[in-house]
Amino acid sequence: MVAWGRGLMQSDDDYDIANDLSDMCDCDLIYPTEDEGRSETIKKLNDGLFSQKLEKILAADFRPVTSYHKRERIAVIFTMLAMELGVIIEPRYLRMLKVLRPMLPTLEQQLQLVTALDEYKNDGTPWETGSKGLIDTKNSAERGPNKFDLGDEFWFSGLGFSSDEVPASEMVSKVCMNCGERDVDLRCSRCKMARYCDANCQRAEWPLHKKVCQPREGVRRCPVPDLTPEQILEIGSDRFDSTKNEV
Repeated sequence: MVAWGRGLMQSDDDYDIANDLSDMCDCDLIYPTEDEGRSETIKKLNDGLFSQKLEKILAADFRPVTSYHKRERIAVIFTMLAMELGVIIEPRYLRMLKVLRPMLPTLEQQLQLVTALDEYKNDGTPWETGSKGLIDTKNSAERGPNKFDLGDEFWFSGLGFSSDEVPASEMVSKVCMNCGERDVDLRCSRCKMARYCDANCQRAEWPLHKKVCQPREGVRRCPVPDLTPEQILEIGSDRFDSTKNEV
């Protein structure tokens, strides 16, 4: 598997899954433009197609197009693609996705999912991914760090953000990784990324967290420009065109 980053949608496998999902839904799920039927895609998914296909994916007898793709990851990728379009998702599916979080292999992917499930407005507002595509990752590495880009594979904090709000600057969990509460005062001293309400939640989460916890010298911080959400989106607007060339 070719991967260019630690986040979601940063591997050939994830794009293969996205292409298989597009075929399953008979519509383009990977950054469709208005000319390619973005509105039609959203309408189809909102009219029951998303729920129908997610139920199929989560069923015990589901068989993926590519045999080694795990249905749990397919469900996560499907949901993230739907969020990027602003699809209305039944709350029970969002709750269900929280259970799949420990199955993601990196802490960055887990934080991206936790943040999306916690902050997605579910009112038609698209979610912006924190992951750069392959071309943008290569271009950032060639340019090197600058004021609002660390030169790595993530946009700003890397967590993702609602398209009508400004992104965060730190790659740390905004909610307790165990119970989901927002009052988080305790941080993992090893990875500096996972936060908890108290020591009890940290202890309860440790058997899962230790699988993805790696020592880090400090918190990943990327300054965010003092701009409106619309202006911030313009900074990386060309990523939609470049990403399509990677699939």
